[in-house]
Amino acid sequence: MKPRYRVDLPGQLAACEANYLRLMKLTPDLSACDSWRFNVGPARMDIAVIERAKYTTTMALSSEHPAEQTAPQAPGLQAPRLQVRLYHDARMAEVIAWEGHRQMRPRYDYPNRHMYHCNEKAQINQFLGEWLSYCLDQGHASEQFRTFGLVG
Repeated sequence: MKPRYRVDLPGQLAACEANYLRLMKLTPDLSACDSWRFNVGPARMDIAVIERAKYTTTMALSSEHPAEQTAPQAPGLQAPRLQVRLYHDARMAEVIAWEGHRQMRPRYDYPNRHMYHCNEKAQINQFLGEWLSYCLDQGHASEQFRTFGLVG
């Protein structure tokens, strides 16, 4: 019998801390700016602030590839859309929603009604880290797209 999945809490915390640092590099002037755009090869990544609170910021991250505009693709091949919450006091960022899925548990029994993997939350935060790292390594900001909101 396969052993039950155990949450790697130190690993998940480290991933969230690293994602926070990556987002801070990608979103300079976070307190004054509301959106950023990055060109990564032929693709584009957009980051937009959707909610600000005293200790948190919630962002929407999306990507678009020119091929998506000209040819419809299967739903499983569309670019991801994520919502990420930044916890400034803890210096952590975690995915809170993706493609309509919300409130992820740290662990799922398998099989389950939604067919999530037992470590779905860890996987989606790892994906965010890989995506942000790719943008940092290969992308460049489109300065003309940065939009500024009110400070505070």
